[in-house]
Amino acid sequence: MSCCSLIGRVLLVIIFIGAGVDKFLQPHGSVGLLNARYPAFYKTLETSAKQFNVPLPVQISPTQIKQISQEIVYGVGGAEIILALFVILNQRWAGKLLSFLTLSFVAVIHNPFIHGTTQDEKLTESIQGLWTLGIAGALLIIGASSAQTCAATSQTKAEKPKQTAPAAPTKKAKRN
Repeated sequence: MSCCSLIGRVLLVIIFIGAGVDKFLQPHGSVGLLNARYPAFYKTLETSAKQFNVPLPVQISPTQIKQISQEIVYGVGGAEIILALFVILNQRWAGKLLSFLTLSFVAVIHNPFIHGTTQDEKLTESIQGLWTLGIAGALLIIGASSAQTCAATSQTKAEKPKQTAPAAPTKKAKRN
């Protein structure tokens, strides 16, 4: 792994390490945000499910989520920290999982189609959602180009025979 790649990975995951630590030290902020935003997300999900005659499990209702919201926040915080460390260690799966976790934040927490009643609130959610989508994209790029990919590329290069320079032309060839 190159020095620039390592520095880039560290700079990217600082966001997640900080957010994960914050969820452990001050969980009430994240719990409040989850409990404030999840019911609107659930209502949208419920409306879509009714259109396709699909019942939603009782376990994901807002009342059930509210009962375990602190545990959810601790779990998300732990996942952010652990997956961030594995991203630094150049693990493809960690980048993909952290990207999936980040995309779930966009769907539930920063969804401009669900949250925000005024134009300014919707704009704020759109900006936050796009910023978060960009981070998820960067994590997918990391997931697609990690140690396994680099190792396979270096093995392929090592297996190719070295080409030799063409032979110098002989005097006969010069006369013709």
